[in-house]
Amino acid sequence: MAATTAHADLTTLLASCSMEITARDCEARAVALDRMPKGSEIFVADLPDQPPELILEAVVALRRGGLEPVPHLVARNFRSRDDLDDFLASLAGDAQVTRAFVTGGDRGEPRGPFNSAIDLLETGLLASHGLRHLAFACYPGGHPRISLEVLDAALRRKLSIASERGFETSLVSQFAFDANPVLAMLRQFRTSGIEASLRLGTAGPNTRDVLVNQSRELGICDSLSRIAGGDGSDRVTPEPYLLPLAQALAQEPALGISGAHLFAFGQTTASMNWVAAQRETAGA
Repeated sequence: MAATTAHADLTTLLASCSMEITARDCEARAVALDRMPKGSEIFVADLPDQPPELILEAVVALRRGGLEPVPHLVARNFRSRDDLDDFLASLAGDAQVTRAFVTGGDRGEPRGPFNSAIDLLETGLLASHGLRHLAFACYPGGHPRISLEVLDAALRRKLSIASERGFETSLVSQFAFDANPVLAMLRQFRTSGIEASLRLGTAGPNTRDVLVNQSRELGICDSLSRIAGGDGSDRVTPEPYLLPLAQALAQEPALGISGAHLFAFGQTTASMNWVAAQRETAGA
């Protein structure tokens, strides 16, 4: 009975699932269009030196397929205010984009005048091109180059500016493998006045080597010891991470977890199959 209840909680968490893909990954886009429920949010990452036309093509295809495209707006990737203006105009006109994930980006040196998500917010261009909902990143395991104090201050500033300008907001956590820091972060958010809902960043099923490499590349090293195949194999699935979070949400709705956010890392079909399997287990 306890196992059935736990899987039911996990299914509830997965009922509203978003996913991240790259604009270049046509296979992932096709799988999302085929397998994700209509209206699901699909985040489209903006990689360094990626032509904006690729992102536009991806978000248009997602919109036409009945999904909700959420392009990344990466401050350090824009060469100028005019480039930002033109890109936002294209997103609004061709894909009717109303949601975006706004971030500074990992590029060492900005290509233009924008260094942070706050810089993009302060241009006033996001609202003028029809954006209504903005998502921001948060980091339960910390950031390899930014202190917790700076991260917290920046997040509060972003949420404040967004609220002042009439945006709805939400948070997406960096993917992790240990539930405890996520719960600690959420509880601290709620007691200190941050009310934005949170999508749990989650690595979909993959090999241990891929997840270790992705973790090291992004500086997520505090929970590497937890990346282990639950069945004794090299394959890692999200249950050990998500189950305690799903149970916490069932017991503490005020945590404000709105669902999971899948990072498939080239294994989109496997991620979709895993979600389907969890739903079947709960319904058995």
